[in-house]
Amino acid sequence: MSEEAIQDTGSQEVAAGAEAAPVGFLDSLPEELRGEPSLRTFTDPTSLAKSYVNAQRLIGADKVAKPGKSWTDDQYNEFYNSIGRPDSADAYEINMGEGANEDSVNAFRQAMWEAGLQPRQAERLAQFISEAQTSTQADSQSLAEAATYEAEQSLRQEFGQAYEQRLGMAQNAAKTLLGEKGMDMFENVQLSDGRKLGDHPEVVKMFSRLADQIGEDNLVGEPTELIMTPEEAQRQLKEVMRQDGPYLDAQHPEHDAYVAEAQRLFSLMS
Repeated sequence: MSEEAIQDTGSQEVAAGAEAAPVGFLDSLPEELRGEPSLRTFTDPTSLAKSYVNAQRLIGADKVAKPGKSWTDDQYNEFYNSIGRPDSADAYEINMGEGANEDSVNAFRQAMWEAGLQPRQAERLAQFISEAQTSTQADSQSLAEAATYEAEQSLRQEFGQAYEQRLGMAQNAAKTLLGEKGMDMFENVQLSDGRKLGDHPEVVKMFSRLADQIGEDNLVGEPTELIMTPEEAQRQLKEVMRQDGPYLDAQHPEHDAYVAEAQRLFSLMS
């Protein structure tokens, strides 16, 4: 085979290879469309066709203008109505939980209507607020219970075995000084931590001291034999165990009685 024939064969193979090379999607378009920026995202005819179909569907759909900064109230109302706001606030079917004030609920309905909310949006917002209120109430109740328990433990530690008696004396002193009607404030006044005024340890201790000053015979209620608080028992114990007393003198005729009294006072201190 001649050199010319070989060269000719090679040229044909190169030409065939060039014809077989794939042509890009954009390159296959007319020249005036190749530089169109909106077409650069399409890599094949299928993606272009899908985009065209979706566009055609949107052409037949209802169109809603976006609110503008210069819109008037009338324009906003027209917009709200077009996106599904009910004809009146009464149409919102919302549940704000048990015990909700009806006037407050109606005011909330009106506010949502003026804000242009759809019924579904209004229901979800009302549900969120109701759940948040329930959670807050539960948290407040837990805090109040914890504060009340802490106050009780503080008083029990200070009053010891005299706790119940001292509590009763404080209540009797309050009744004596304030009367039955005055006692209402201890139940009705709620402190910032959720406790009732009557549960605050300083209030109880104040009226307990007043009970001592008034004297049990002058208090409302039946007088009883007083039980010492740990502090009172400790003061009494020092007196019983003094250096020159019978407690330290085993030969003293009252030694056993002083030892027994000391043990009783020790028990009141625990």
